Amino acid sequence: MYKVLIVDDEFYFRQALKISLPWSELGFQIAGEAKNGAEALELMPEVEPDVVLVDMNMPIMDGLEFIHKAKERDQKTKFLVLSGHSEFAYARQAVQLGVVNYVLKPINEEELQGSLLNIKELIRSERLGELELDDLRKQASEGLSFMKEQVLSGWLRDSGSSRSRPQPDRLHDLGIPLEGLHYRAVVVDLDADDQSHPDEGMRIHKAMVQEIAKRCMQSAYHSVSCQDQDGRLVLILGEPEGSFNNLETICEKIRLTVQSDTACTVTIGLGTGCDTFESIPDSYKEAIMALRHRFVWGGNKVFVHSSQVDPGTKAGLYSVEKRSGLLMLMRIGNITETEEWLVRFFRDARDQKASMEMLLLAGIEIVSTCLEFLAEASQSFEDVFRDTTQPDMIQHVQRMKTFKELDEWIHALILKAMDHVHSRKTNRAAKVIEEVKAYISNHYGNEELRIEDIARSVHMNYNHLCFVFKKETTFTINDYLTEIRIIKAKELFDQGEKVIQNVANRVGYADANYFSKCFKKHMGITPSKYVNQIQ
Repeated sequence: MYKVLIVDDEFYFRQALKISLPWSELGFQIAGEAKNGAEALELMPEVEPDVVLVDMNMPIMDGLEFIHKAKERDQKTKFLVLSGHSEFAYARQAVQLGVVNYVLKPINEEELQGSLLNIKELIRSERLGELELDDLRKQASEGLSFMKEQVLSGWLRDSGSSRSRPQPDRLHDLGIPLEGLHYRAVVVDLDADDQSHPDEGMRIHKAMVQEIAKRCMQSAYHSVSCQDQDGRLVLILGEPEGSFNNLETICEKIRLTVQSDTACTVTIGLGTGCDTFESIPDSYKEAIMALRHRFVWGGNKVFVHSSQVDPGTKAGLYSVEKRSGLLMLMRIGNITETEEWLVRFFRDARDQKASMEMLLLAGIEIVSTCLEFLAEASQSFEDVFRDTTQPDMIQHVQRMKTFKELDEWIHALILKAMDHVHSRKTNRAAKVIEEVKAYISNHYGNEELRIEDIARSVHMNYNHLCFVFKKETTFTINDYLTEIRIIKAKELFDQGEKVIQNVANRVGYADANYFSKCFKKHMGITPSKYVNQIQ
């Protein structure tokens, strides 16, 4: 509906005019009325009429003066003059002022209706043109913004190629106000828990994060922003004096504001400062490296590259010794000790401040151990994880984004595999196996322990026991006895025992040399070296 204001000093004329036409059917509504130009001028801001029907001859302020002053305030309102024959000269002046049309009194309803419909079409055309012009302006602005982002993100991504490096004057031509002699890159990334939103919600969240970040930075530094190839927000800061002392404080403010104003959290990585324009991509790469510490320490934090350098680890996290220990525990089927091993492994990895790459590599190696355990039991990955949505476990590990995610997934994987393998044994066979394991656990220190003794303890023929044990556990009784003895020997060393001969005797070996060979075969290291490592 288009709003109409009636301005005429004759009360009954105004009332008659309001009921003489089917205003709603024509697309109009009477929004107000005034008895002179002065009163109408005061009503204009309140009513905001699209069309004003105005009489020429009125007291206090006539129609011409009113139109002149009203158009000074608002050029979009359309005026339709209502004029008697004696006022025709005034009406002609009104047309010169930009009045759309005039209708002579007494009013001819058809003529008035036709004039109003013409005005309606004129307003509609003008507004449509304004919308099209606004769209063109918006498209041009978005096109320029897109070009800026493409230039910046391409430069950061392909910084090794001189062809891709925009010079400062190129950025200036694009309207990118990157000023100063010192620069620094900041990367802001939505945390993993916030990546599950639908695409539209994701775009809204990223736009909100960008607006918050730019607002917090603009008072302190010259800055430009873009999204990198992984959808992260990159802020490039310029500072004439190279003083970025309050940058961490500002980044904390960004983090807290995002958490307060949105349903998201972000992690922020800061590169170090650089003195040349060409070094900005290096600062960006440092910010990405700082951001990776989210994997170990969790998200919703600010990480600074210079204070988060990896201390380095001479050996991998998952040594041959650790692999043998985990595999033995899985074979034995001791859930409690296996869980303790996993807790200890991931706790030590965190304490070492291992890098994301090292943790992912260790995760892949543990997966490999699990697959080996399943193969020994003549089981496949598909047999155990029929309902999985990640058939390629190696790729699944590589896509993980947090330390907690890796820890929990490895726990579930190992325990489910163990449960599947050990729960498939028949009740009778399982009972016999448990009795054998219990007997060995109580007598492993006896160097004269024989399989015949074990068979008599479970009231089973020697050959049949060997067959059942191998079938149900995938390894021989001798192999199991050796593994138990090595595990117990390792525990004695861990508890402070240093004399290899004493440990060998206590776990059932009369010959220390033979014990050393068995220990190295299963643990990947000699007893003496293992003792030295503990010390």
